[in-house]
Amino acid sequence: MKTIFIAEPGSRLYCRRGGVYIATRDGRKIAITPDVDQIIIASSRVGISAKAIRYLAREGIDVVILDVNGYPIARLYMPYINKTVATRVGQYEKILSGLGIEIAKELIYSKIMNQAQLLKYLAKSSREEWLRDLGYEVEAIATDLYSAKDLDRDRIMGFEAHASRKYWQAIASLIPENLGFRGRDPDSLDPFNMALNYGYGILYSVCEKALVLAGLDPYLGVLHVAKSGRPSLTLDFVEMFRPIAIDKPLVIESKRLKIDVVGNRLDYESRKRIAEIVLSNLSAKYRCSKIDRSMSLEEHIRREAWDLAKFFREGSVYKGFRVYL
Repeated sequence: MKTIFIAEPGSRLYCRRGGVYIATRDGRKIAITPDVDQIIIASSRVGISAKAIRYLAREGIDVVILDVNGYPIARLYMPYINKTVATRVGQYEKILSGLGIEIAKELIYSKIMNQAQLLKYLAKSSREEWLRDLGYEVEAIATDLYSAKDLDRDRIMGFEAHASRKYWQAIASLIPENLGFRGRDPDSLDPFNMALNYGYGILYSVCEKALVLAGLDPYLGVLHVAKSGRPSLTLDFVEMFRPIAIDKPLVIESKRLKIDVVGNRLDYESRKRIAEIVLSNLSAKYRCSKIDRSMSLEEHIRREAWDLAKFFREGSVYKGFRVYL
C-alpha cells in the first residue's frame, strides 16, 4: 500500500484536468498517482477542495486526518463495503453472547508473545543476556495467560499489565537519555513517549481501515469497554501489532532519531520523521506463525482483519498475529 503523508503547513490538495495534486507552500507540485492507496493529513493548516474529495472518494483512496498527537479523528471512506451485514450481525451476536472473551484472550496473548519476541530480537543485537532472559520472562506470562481458565476482562488485562511492566522496563534501558524516556506513559511529554503516541495513531488508522473493509464494526470491541465515539474493536485489534509495527522501528532508530517538541507538541518535521519510519516498517516483510511466507506488515494486518471477520461470520477458529523475528 502506498501512503502519502502531508504535514507541511500551507499545503493544499486540489483537482485539475482529471487528477489530484498537492501544492506545497514553497511551490512544489506533487501528483497523486494511481498507485496511491492512502493520504494522511497531519496538519490543521492543510487545505483540500471539495472536488478533490469527490475524486479521491470515487477512486477509493483513503483520506485520514490526524490530530496533533497522531490520533485519527476523521477519514473518508467509500460509501459501500462488501460483506458488512452478515459479518456485523455475527460480531454483535458473538460479543453479546460472551464469546468475545476468547478473542480478547487471543489478541492479548499475541501481543505479549510479540513483546517477548522483540526483547529477544533486541538482545541479539545488543548482546545483553539479561534482555534475552527478560524476553523469556515475558513469554512465560503469555504462556500462563494461554493456559488460564475462566478468564474475564479484568484477569486478561492483569496479565497484560504484568507483561507490560517488564517489557517497558527493558525498553526504557535502551533509549538514549536525551529522549527522556523512563517508561511508557501516554500522558508524558517526553519526546519518546510522544513519538510512540504518534506512531500508534498512524497504526490505528491502518487497523481501522482493515477492520471496516473486512465488514466489521470498529466501535464494538471485545476488551476495551464500548463507549460512544470510541473505536473499541480498533483499540483491541491494534494491540498485537504495537510491538512490531511501532515499538521495534522507533527503538531501533532511537539513537539517530531527532525529535523536537514545541509547546508540548511534536513539531511538523518530527511528525514527518516518525511517519516515515512507521510507514517504511509497515511495508517491510515479516513472517508469522500462521503462514510460512513473508508478507508486508500491512498485508498481515489486512489478513488478520479478514480472519477475525470470518470468525464472527462463520465461527471458524481465530489465531492472532504472532511474529517470527
